[in-house]
Amino acid sequence: MLNLFAIQWLALFAYAILRVTVGAVLIILGIRHLRLRQEIALVTNAPLFPFPKIAVALLILAELVAGALITLGAYTQLGALILISLAVKMLLWRDRFAHPSIPSRLMYLLLLGCGLSLFITGAGVLAIDLPI
Repeated sequence: MLNLFAIQWLALFAYAILRVTVGAVLIILGIRHLRLRQEIALVTNAPLFPFPKIAVALLILAELVAGALITLGAYTQLGALILISLAVKMLLWRDRFAHPSIPSRLMYLLLLGCGLSLFITGAGVLAIDLPI
């Protein structure tokens, strides 16, 4: 079936748009959580890892590192792996981080899908990664 709009030449930018959007969301989340790290640590309940400040610091570090790598298109697949592991962790342990600034499971499900897509396809155009 033919596309309704003949803009296939823009398909090269689809992964770049996905990459920049997901990276920006992760950076915004990381900055927000960095500002609220004390409050989040107070309500964090992780019985297997009883150090809430370290758990929150690792969450913030994962968000900022994955966001920076994905946004820049540098080591995109590594950033996507960090995003995938973060999304799976937060899908399973969302209730342990009982703070309003932590997104819902639905958002982490969407981020998981985006991370899997970026891991499989790579960075797209306008990235530092070399195309294969």
